[in-house]
Amino acid sequence: MTKSRSNILKLSGFYLFTYLSFAFSYGYMQTFLSFVGYDVIERGIILSGSAIVAIVTQFVIGYLCDKYKTDKLFFNISLIIFAISSLVMYQVTQQNFYLHLIFVSLVGGMFKTTLMVQDTWTLQIDESCKKNFGSIRAFGAIGWMIGTPVGAFIIMKYGYPALGYVFCGMSVANILFTMCLSDAVKTHSEVKLKINDLKILILSKKYVTVVLIFLFVNIISTADMFTTTDKMLLLGANEAQIGARMSIQAFLELPLFFAGAYLIKKFGDYKLMMFGTLMYLLRFVLYSYVQSVDAIILVAVMQCITYPLIMITSKTLIDEATPDNLKSSGQNIAGAFYGGVSLLITPFISGILISSFGIDTSLLIIGLSGIFPLALGIYYKRIKNN
Repeated sequence: MTKSRSNILKLSGFYLFTYLSFAFSYGYMQTFLSFVGYDVIERGIILSGSAIVAIVTQFVIGYLCDKYKTDKLFFNISLIIFAISSLVMYQVTQQNFYLHLIFVSLVGGMFKTTLMVQDTWTLQIDESCKKNFGSIRAFGAIGWMIGTPVGAFIIMKYGYPALGYVFCGMSVANILFTMCLSDAVKTHSEVKLKINDLKILILSKKYVTVVLIFLFVNIISTADMFTTTDKMLLLGANEAQIGARMSIQAFLELPLFFAGAYLIKKFGDYKLMMFGTLMYLLRFVLYSYVQSVDAIILVAVMQCITYPLIMITSKTLIDEATPDNLKSSGQNIAGAFYGGVSLLITPFISGILISSFGIDTSLLIIGLSGIFPLALGIYYKRIKNN
């Protein structure tokens, strides 16, 4: 077996186990806050705190990965913080606003950061891993698909505190797993990377435009985790039904993740990004009209198109717009912005919209905001052609 093939197989197993365990901690964070007794506005404030952590840690850790030329070390450091925060968060099942603000922020923020480092690490191991990123990432979807119903079972059988213990144990196993994985391959230079070097990214019109596109798309995507779940809760959904939706979505992602390399070769990442964005717009318009838990789960079938296309193209388009010596910084700074900022503002905006217009109009407004990334996509095409 070639080294490249071995790397792909190991990473596939790594993604499966990572996402399976992460589903326990992150997947039920919102239902946990509802269980504790926080209302929509309070949940929005608490969940927005996780975005601040994500923005700061992705900026810092992305820079450190490039500076010290290792992604593996900083993945493990991020995971340790994530696991300890999850353990503390799930032990406090009574309302304690400031404690939950701190530890939910750490859980949500480190979830985003840990996964971003994992993705940039994978893209930099070798060219074969980069080309097959979609199929490798598909095993993450399989892990999430398995993890969400198992997480629901643990909650119903043993309560929320058990999730923290299980996740910590699996995080230790994840860290041990990294010992058999190759680290990211960085470009070597006699000159140490300085923080001032990051201005290259900020001054790049192409890079900034791509990041803005995925910011608007991720606002819609993040609303699927929060606003759509709020509608399901209002319609009387329980943890098992919410877990079923997430599990079904993860299963439906698989075909396009596995076909990612073929689709990019055939259609190009730009066309796939525009099509995925259009489908997100349509999906949320439909969410605003359906009025049952089963119907929401049915509309969620569109996850088979939306998330895989946006996930894969966000990596390839950012990678294309980033200089070789800033690959980790480019991906992590982009992720901090389009992932972190969307995580920061979406729960807050959603809470305000729901309070002002109701859940259905809120979903409609969020869906129609897809017009902005589509317009930016047309502008990006002009920049690229010039």
